[in-house]
Amino acid sequence: MDLEPNESEDPERLREQIRSLEALRGVLDEALIAQKKATLEARLSALVDTGGGAIITGNIDTGGGKFVGRDNRSVDIGGDARHVMVITGDGNRVAVSADQVSEEDLLRGYYRALAQECRRLPLGIVDPRFAQPGAKGEVSLVEVYTDLDVVSAPRADDEAASRWGLRLARGEGGERTPLLQVIAEPSARRLVLVGDAGSGKTTFVNYVAYGLAEALAGGAPPPLPDALRGVLPVRLILRRAARWVPENGPRGCADLLWRALRADVAERLGEAAAERLVPTLQQRLLRDGGLVLLDGLDEVPEAARRRRCLLGSIQDFVAPLPADKTRVLLTARPYAYADPRWHLAGFPVLALAPFRREQVEHFVDRWHRAVQPALGWDQVTAEARARRLSQALFQSERAYLADLAARPLLLTLMATLHSSWGQLPDDRADLFEETVKLLLSRWQQNRRVEGSDGQILQEPELARALGLGEPTIRAALEKLAFQIHQRQGGEAERADAPADIPSGEVLSVLTPLLPDDVNPKVLLNYLEQQAGLLTGRREGVYAFPHRSFQEYLAVCHLANTEPDFAARLRELVWRDLDWWREAFLLGVGKKRQGGLGDAVNVINTLVPEGPDSVDAITPRHWQAAALAGAALLELRQLNQVADQPHYRATIKRVKTWLCALVEQGQLAPRERLAAGDVLGQLGDPRFDPALFFLPCRYRGKPEPLLGFVEIPAKEPFVMGSPPNNPEDVLRNEAGNLKALAIDRYWMARYPVTVAQYQCFVEASGYENPDWWTATGWSWRQGQWDSQVEGEGLRNWLKQRPVELRAMPFWWDDQRLHPNRPVVGVSWFEAVAYCRWLDDALRRSGKVSLLADERYSVRLPTEAGWEKAARNGDGRRYPWGNVDWNEERANIGDSGIGHPTPVGMYPQGATPGGLHDASGNVWEWTRSHYGDYPYDPHDGRNNIDTDDPFVVRGGSWYYVRQDARAVCRFKLLPDHFGDGLGFRVVISLANSELLSSKTLIFWGMWFGEGGLPPSPAGGVIGS
Repeated sequence: MDLEPNESEDPERLREQIRSLEALRGVLDEALIAQKKATLEARLSALVDTGGGAIITGNIDTGGGKFVGRDNRSVDIGGDARHVMVITGDGNRVAVSADQVSEEDLLRGYYRALAQECRRLPLGIVDPRFAQPGAKGEVSLVEVYTDLDVVSAPRADDEAASRWGLRLARGEGGERTPLLQVIAEPSARRLVLVGDAGSGKTTFVNYVAYGLAEALAGGAPPPLPDALRGVLPVRLILRRAARWVPENGPRGCADLLWRALRADVAERLGEAAAERLVPTLQQRLLRDGGLVLLDGLDEVPEAARRRRCLLGSIQDFVAPLPADKTRVLLTARPYAYADPRWHLAGFPVLALAPFRREQVEHFVDRWHRAVQPALGWDQVTAEARARRLSQALFQSERAYLADLAARPLLLTLMATLHSSWGQLPDDRADLFEETVKLLLSRWQQNRRVEGSDGQILQEPELARALGLGEPTIRAALEKLAFQIHQRQGGEAERADAPADIPSGEVLSVLTPLLPDDVNPKVLLNYLEQQAGLLTGRREGVYAFPHRSFQEYLAVCHLANTEPDFAARLRELVWRDLDWWREAFLLGVGKKRQGGLGDAVNVINTLVPEGPDSVDAITPRHWQAAALAGAALLELRQLNQVADQPHYRATIKRVKTWLCALVEQGQLAPRERLAAGDVLGQLGDPRFDPALFFLPCRYRGKPEPLLGFVEIPAKEPFVMGSPPNNPEDVLRNEAGNLKALAIDRYWMARYPVTVAQYQCFVEASGYENPDWWTATGWSWRQGQWDSQVEGEGLRNWLKQRPVELRAMPFWWDDQRLHPNRPVVGVSWFEAVAYCRWLDDALRRSGKVSLLADERYSVRLPTEAGWEKAARNGDGRRYPWGNVDWNEERANIGDSGIGHPTPVGMYPQGATPGGLHDASGNVWEWTRSHYGDYPYDPHDGRNNIDTDDPFVVRGGSWYYVRQDARAVCRFKLLPDHFGDGLGFRVVISLANSELLSSKTLIFWGMWFGEGGLPPSPAGGVIGS
């Protein structure tokens, strides 16, 4: 071995190689690490040793005693058996004898090195610009850290370990509490923190260790709870500590962890510094206590009693520390700690909860601030990109993204992809493809270590195993994913989580690929520890990090091995649609990577013909059609292929199926809802985009009246409930004893949809005062706010300042669902839309009735709304007098939690074909709120006012009592809500001013029609 100094070698490069070797413990053979480390240390010692105790690279005066720098000095990372590296006041780095440096300086040097390690994020694997140590491109942990939440997760006496482990993995338990808050509580002296791989356990340990170490090193730490300030931290990675555990050793003792701490100090400062510093650390901990962070119990092998011995050592290590001054936090994966054998007595268990939306958005915001310098963005660009990513993650049609983003590791991967690419891949198959590559291939780059000769240090067996190449290893994992997904689908109780995979099942796939002299467990350990595509749940049991990865790799296997991929995937879906649904969607995306035609061919297998050509349609046909629609959305390029007949035919056929599904009320309401939303995004054929998205087809036939349904005059009707009706809880429904006669009018079949209202927005309806009442325009301009007197009204106005009055509230979210009712609109906006639509229809010439100036598009009066909803015969609900069920209407009892596509409850329609008059959204009327009897002569239908107006019909979040056709509420005209919309009518301005005697006379004179035809003939759509 050549130990002569080589002037071309860089001491810091050698030290970095020594430190990097420690990262490979548990992956490489210990003997190989020891051999390489000894060689590197010997070369470093030969380089720095001059016989006098130091090699000086600047002007230094030792004075024969303690080391003295120009002005001050600090201990730096590095050192060997005799030396400590020091930075002088003028910036020179020197190696000096360890006994020339004070223990306080050594302590600060150790914590400076620890802080430096804990603040790093391994992001260069995704984009080298994010990992330039010390440069503007470096992204540190403290810049992006987002507080984690935990739940307490006690185990029931009769609860199986596997069930408890699953609850822990999902973060299920009691109330969520911020983790930093929990560990600072006086009672939180001993804790176990559990969470799946990528859930943030190590990130939290590193963040706290960084904060405490940075403070002790004299730096500027991030904010931590007051109870932790000044606390001495000890951070030990248990996988590394396990090397001090003797095979089949005794119970274990505290000395094992003290030796691990000494090795940690020596790794950073050298053996000489460790020899001096560790006794001081030990004395301080035993006297003053501290925060002991023990990371990764699950990474310690169970074999040879190592884990049991280590647990005993932990208990002995903690026992003599002052109980009232010491906090201990142990981390583990849920499935490892669920085994009672590995429990520590007196350590309560906390489970990490998945990120909430607010936490995801906080991370995204901080991430974009952190990468801004590296990518050369200005602040406006960074903020815009952050908003774009947050919106992408929480789009309702891409719900899987929010699910992935709830896991910090996967959120970080998506954020780095988004920053590097400028957007997330449109196709989720592309997203999973890139993420799989990161986890399988690029992630390992962070752990590679070069030897002194520049070669990659790898255990010989591992080198031969990896020599198979990434494609071969990936093919094996794809085969494994398909096998276990098939197996899991056949289990009696199949969870949403990825399947447990026994090591034997993994090895059965890997072993045939490997050379005879390679132990398959070497590759298995590598895949778990470095690649991240397999995670260890407990000893000998693995899983993919998320079920979506299991499903994506499974369809990759089919795509790469099945000659007729489309037919095989259709077979699996037809046999068990619920289980293979997501795999099918990912399979369409996978085929899209090879060309759009391949993807469309897969979709065609589900709907090879239209519903009229199928002799006996079963629920499976409807489910397959719904899946085909969702698959078309996965392609996200329909607008680019609409002019190609074969693609257009597929799209039309799928939409025909979905339209029939919605209008006929096929499948359960939630499945129908999903299909209706897909139909809206594909382009709902019930509505005509050339005529302001008004209805053009109804139940397979043309809509000659553009969706306006005639409400004939007939005989007078009585409004309201009978006296003393027990359902009239507000006592405002009874007392309208007079029969009311109303001229015939035409009411819209559905509430105004998002697509219909968008025409008004895009026509600059919010900028044209012609469409607004005087009071409404004053509200729109923000001038009305100062004039209102009621405190309730003023408070409501504050929730929607003038800059949010140029579109409906929640507009960006609503536009994703064009065939749902528009919500978030005030009464002022509803009236403005009616006036705009009236003008637009007149100019279109498609509604001849509007040629008569007496007719106009407007909001229905309260009486007109109730007559139409009750079919003029006094029924309780629009569909009749039978009680509500889930097939009748979307109300609070449905549990859906938001508006639904219009017309999807055919059993809830009136006999004349009005839909959603009960439930879905409250509907504004033209009438002021007033007590009964209802008198159309008393000015209650005057629209230029700020009095409360009546809303009717109930909504998706109100109970069935409020969905009765007589129920009436009042709201101020500036009110907006996510359950508040409206529908329109075409009527005479004075249609309610007719007396019942006049009506009877007209009926006798003109016959059964009751009223003469309008001057224009009453024909709409001609």
